[in-house]
Amino acid sequence: MRCRWSRLLRPGPGPDRRGTHVSNVVLFALVAAAATALRIVAVHIWPGAERGTLLVNVAGSFALGLMAGLTGPAVTIIGAGGLGALTTFSAFVADTSAVADERGVRSSAAYVSLTLVGGTLAALAGIALAG
Repeated sequence: MRCRWSRLLRPGPGPDRRGTHVSNVVLFALVAAAATALRIVAVHIWPGAERGTLLVNVAGSFALGLMAGLTGPAVTIIGAGGLGALTTFSAFVADTSAVADERGVRSSAAYVSLTLVGGTLAALAGIALAG
């Protein structure tokens, strides 16, 4: 028995059915809301807000890498809606500034480097696993 939404995760274009657009919009909103809540929790769980931001950004990069071969509604719903809401550039910038103010420019540069290198490596790992 297949899940009603399993066609969203299938590679390649799916059939166009009435109501699919509305379902996709609703799913997009629900996935984005859940991912936003997850990001907020992650940022508050780990001491030092930048650790939570780093974690969600690297994890989101990995997950997006896993989706590299997918097309169709899954990319929009999970990729843009979920992972776009989970990861956060604005918090990354704010955390970078806060780290610079609290611990100096070197620590801030290390945080930026760790985020960029970690995110890139995580995305490449996801792509490799998906491929």
